[in-house]
Amino acid sequence: MDKVRCAGGIVLGDRGTIAMIRNRGGSGAWLFPKGHVEPGESDEAAARREVEEETGLTHLECIDDLGTYERYGMRIDGTDNLDTLKEIHMFLFAAEPHAELAPSHETEEARWVSFSHIVPEIGNVKDRAWFTTVFERIRHAIQRD
Repeated sequence: MDKVRCAGGIVLGDRGTIAMIRNRGGSGAWLFPKGHVEPGESDEAAARREVEEETGLTHLECIDDLGTYERYGMRIDGTDNLDTLKEIHMFLFAAEPHAELAPSHETEEARWVSFSHIVPEIGNVKDRAWFTTVFERIRHAIQRD
């Protein structure tokens, strides 16, 4: 089994929204932007790069380090790819006010989802379970605005 280091972000937008993406050619699941950490790249730098590549968002404010969790990769049909174990380091970012999403060629679609509706939208069971562990930290960050 291959173990892959990944990084990504929960990106807060205006009025308690969070950026989500669907990858082109993927399962159609809504996910948080994330991807592989390149050699010599810090996890935060990789998270910023992946967020920019998948959503077009730049000039992000890093609010919190949300820690690391593991899950298997995803096959196109949405099932677990047991050949790849991902170690995913996530960060909480805030986008600039009125930031617009501009998905790249690798992203089929990007959208802002209301925090109050986010949990059922998360298209991977492990991602959803991890999100529930940081839910209160994110809620507090939204309320600080």
